[in-house]
Amino acid sequence: IDTYEKAVSDRPDHPSSHRLLAFAYARKKDYANAFATVEKALKRSYERFDAADQILREDLGILARAWLEIDPSRRADVTARLRAASAARDNTPSLRFVLNWETDANDVDFHIFDDQGGHAFFSSPDLSSGGSLYADITTGYGPECFAIKKGHAARAKEYTLQAHYYSRGPMGYGMGKVQILEHDGRGNLKIEDRPFVVMADHAFVKLGKRRG
Repeated sequence: IDTYEKAVSDRPDHPSSHRLLAFAYARKKDYANAFATVEKALKRSYERFDAADQILREDLGILARAWLEIDPSRRADVTARLRAASAARDNTPSLRFVLNWETDANDVDFHIFDDQGGHAFFSSPDLSSGGSLYADITTGYGPECFAIKKGHAARAKEYTLQAHYYSRGPMGYGMGKVQILEHDGRGNLKIEDRPFVVMADHAFVKLGKRRG
């Protein structure tokens, strides 16, 4: 939390810094601070980062549901704050893979495969089994989000994740992570981080498999 607080302070113009801080709070079940962090982030403009507003608004809806699960007395306050942020409480089960990285002026592409032969990436963002890649960030940092807005039984059985160092740019090696966020639709969250370092231009980095 301390590290991400400093990241937000240093670079509040990067949506990933806010998002990573929010989910660091969420790991501690400090949903009040998690919600407030994303709420504050949404007051900024992120023209450089396609779909950042959509990702953050959906995060806010998930965090609202988690917060109200443990403190339903805040319902009126949270509902009003969601409305002000043009967001809504999320009661839908979902599985999300969110890629971010730490270097500027480069392009890391996210590739998602399902066990049915589907392959989602920047030029083919949807899987027929369900799920969509929101945006392709080509100038550094991310976030890039692939979201499957279905319950466990309706998803593919397994997903394989890869990062492709499409264009290294001037800053050399790339490091980052995929954060996996599963929401059961009732406010219960599972959060898993898979960090990576990639040195070679055009390399593919395997980020493992995840059951649907």
